[in-house]
Amino acid sequence: MFTPFYHQLLRRYQIAFGSLFNNVTLLRVNGALEEQERFTLPIEYSSHEAWMARYHRDPDLNRRSEVTVPRLGYEMTSIRYDASRQLNSFNQRTRPRLDGDLNSVRRYFMPTPYVMSISLYALTRNLEDANQITEQILPYFTPNYDLLVKLIPSVGILDRMRIVLDGTPQWVDNYEETALDSKRDITLTFNFNALINLYGPISTTPPAIIRTVLVDLYNAQPEMSLELPSYYLTDALDRLTLESGTGRLIDESVVSSAADIARVVAMRITPDPIDAPPTMPVNTTTTIIEYANGTVTNVFTGQDEVVGS
Repeated sequence: MFTPFYHQLLRRYQIAFGSLFNNVTLLRVNGALEEQERFTLPIEYSSHEAWMARYHRDPDLNRRSEVTVPRLGYEMTSIRYDASRQLNSFNQRTRPRLDGDLNSVRRYFMPTPYVMSISLYALTRNLEDANQITEQILPYFTPNYDLLVKLIPSVGILDRMRIVLDGTPQWVDNYEETALDSKRDITLTFNFNALINLYGPISTTPPAIIRTVLVDLYNAQPEMSLELPSYYLTDALDRLTLESGTGRLIDESVVSSAADIARVVAMRITPDPIDAPPTMPVNTTTTIIEYANGTVTNVFTGQDEVVGS
């Protein structure tokens, strides 16, 4: 049951979420509303408490390990099962192999849906920066935003990640003033729910792919019990019949339990082209051979013979 595998799906979902906000840009203007400065906010995967603690230990940002303000940070806060999106777990999907092997496919079961809760934090020192950050984020979520994520590149699995804004942003404005100095920090918290899918292990089908189907039609009396001996196919697709009880090879033309049953039609069905990969839509070629009444084909000689001769 527990086959070791690791697709890095949660990591890919988290990176995809953070990439949505790596171009949030702030503008600084003068009194005449002329642009003086433009810069992109840094963003990292980090808990809110971690870089807030660093910031408060060094409010003047004099240390080398300073926290650049304004900045963005995000973290996954929880994950829960989403029963409303669950499909039949026994359904399977197939994908062509990307290593050039056309005789087998990659196979996996339907994914399991989950909801991943993510919080996005913004830390600023003034109200204008907080307003700019808020206005650049909220218009894109109505309340959801869909993102296509390449989840398992080795198999070519792409999946949609729906990111839903959960409520309104939380706004905390901390202002401290002393006789010598004053300090202000504004913290914005945006809560999101991401609809994700988690995939199980990816298996590879065996290289033995059915490329030829043989169908025989026999003419038997209604009152007869059609109990043919077992048989198997050679590599050349010759059918070798086994005698009931002993398992010895016999010919269809000899007297046996199949002697009174004449094969009237043999059909051979093959894909076109014969070497088509498993996932490629193909046409089929059906070859129909009709036999005279009371004759069968001798699988050893390839000649039509009368039953029982």
